[in-house]
Amino acid sequence: MLNVAKLAIKFVMQRRLRSILTTLGIAIGVALVFSLVSLNAGMSAYITDELEQMGSDMLIIMPKFQMGGGMSEPLTDDNLELIQRLPFVNLAAGMGTAVLPVEIKGDEQYRSVMGMGGAEMDEIFRDMQNFKIERGRFIDDAELGKIVIGYLIAKDNKLSPGSQILIDGKKFRVSGIIAEVGNPEDDNSIIMSAEALWDITDNYGEYMIFFAKVSEMKPERVAQVLERARGREDFDVMTPESMLEMVNQILGAVSAVFLAVASISILVGSIGVANTMYVSVLERTREIGIMKSIGAKNNQILQLFLIEAGFLGLVGGTSGVIFGYGIAELFSYFAATQGIKALQPIITPGLFLISAGLSFVIGILSGLFPARWASRLQPVEALRYE
Repeated sequence: MLNVAKLAIKFVMQRRLRSILTTLGIAIGVALVFSLVSLNAGMSAYITDELEQMGSDMLIIMPKFQMGGGMSEPLTDDNLELIQRLPFVNLAAGMGTAVLPVEIKGDEQYRSVMGMGGAEMDEIFRDMQNFKIERGRFIDDAELGKIVIGYLIAKDNKLSPGSQILIDGKKFRVSGIIAEVGNPEDDNSIIMSAEALWDITDNYGEYMIFFAKVSEMKPERVAQVLERARGREDFDVMTPESMLEMVNQILGAVSAVFLAVASISILVGSIGVANTMYVSVLERTREIGIMKSIGAKNNQILQLFLIEAGFLGLVGGTSGVIFGYGIAELFSYFAATQGIKALQPIITPGLFLISAGLSFVIGILSGLFPARWASRLQPVEALRYE
């Protein structure tokens, strides 16, 4: 077996250019699969960690997305009061959003602005642990001219507590700066009281999301109270577990699409291996006849070509793993430069072994029929082949 393996590798090395081109298809497919799986695992771990930091005792209520696009009617101040009165709800706050013109040191651009409502909004934010005040302090529900800004806004514009910016032409003073979160959207956030946002947008009493810290997980009870008040169930009550399940479903669907594309590349690569092995058999028909005439058995000829095909698959898979690792790290690096920490690949030894082992098996399966054909050649016919 060792001699057969050495001979198979020797044949591969004698046709280096053909071998490289043959393994390229498998390498591309494996690289796509490897990079996607590692990035997907990293993103899933990041989201899981974020939801765990939010706490297992947090309920999130949002209007449902409609089939035609957009969201159903916003939540209201009355809805928030109903939730706050529930005996198992310790804290509750609402948040509205709007895209508004923001002028910082003469530079005007449109940014998303959040308005927080509820006497406990400071505690809600602190308990969620996604937002921690690095400098200054948080605002309270009654402050109309104060805002809290994200880490990147403060850093890029050299702002500090006490700095002043214009939002929709109105002056606001920075009360606090949020510590770096790692998500560009959060790190560029602007937060004011809901009352201040309503003064700008005229959407009095409207929210896009509620946060409720509870002593008992009773999402059904919250849904029952809101449905009775609104007259219909046009909202979702989510727990951290249900949010994680929803995110994993989305990531799974995206992964399935990319894996399907990568599988096509691997299939093309396996066809290339099969084609190369058929050509190799044709080129070495006389050699097969000579080997059989001096005593080589059918299973030895079969092993010779299977090892050669497996070696091609293994080389392609190993190259794909290295290439995929580089793609994942490069993608992660560029994401980090943009402040996105969620795209950090998780690479385990098992992922390396599975990727390389799978490509080796694919190579063997691709070369199975050419190898069987070679092993069944009759010595006399093989020697007469031109």
